[in-house]
Amino acid sequence: MLTFTFAGDEAGDVSLNFEKGASRYFVVVVIATSEPDALRELLENIRKENRLSPSHEFGFHNISSAQFRQRIFTTLRSANFEAWALIVDKTTLPETFRLFMSGLDLYTFFVSEVVERIPPEKRAGATLILDEFGYPEHTREEIKRMFKKRNIKHGFNRISMRRSKQEALIQIADLIAGSILRRDAHNQSESYDMIAGKIVELIEYR
Repeated sequence: MLTFTFAGDEAGDVSLNFEKGASRYFVVVVIATSEPDALRELLENIRKENRLSPSHEFGFHNISSAQFRQRIFTTLRSANFEAWALIVDKTTLPETFRLFMSGLDLYTFFVSEVVERIPPEKRAGATLILDEFGYPEHTREEIKRMFKKRNIKHGFNRISMRRSKQEALIQIADLIAGSILRRDAHNQSESYDMIAGKIVELIEYR
């Protein structure tokens, strides 16, 4: 049986204070691969081909060149991974979210919502790596608590939080999350259209 490595990242923010500039949309993406090292090497090869620093971090909103973005997404389209994603228009959330949920609550809730859609047999014995959010150890425990509260048997052997700069798999999740956010927030779907075939399910949360 294949053992998968999962990695997740988000785009937008979890604030509901729209008067102070909170994003309208929040996106969570979790990718899965049975060949994590090959996927990490793929980004390393892009760095070498484009004469980027070995420590260069790929982030959707840091790519100013449309041509470079297209090259990256062309490469991702043929890479060995699949993804599950969620986008929520936060302006549509009921008052209970605003009154009773902190930013961390919102984050862990939507992460759990994505994880729940991933087939249990893929999660069994797997590793989940998430981008650092808030205080990493506290966030990790709150994610586990949210799984338990919602009766989601996550099945992961290990859940860890890492800085995106140190984990290429998180950077790939960031690229996909950014493309989804760009599609809905700015009505620009070029990047999303290129990798839509990698997304097993895109939950439009209601």
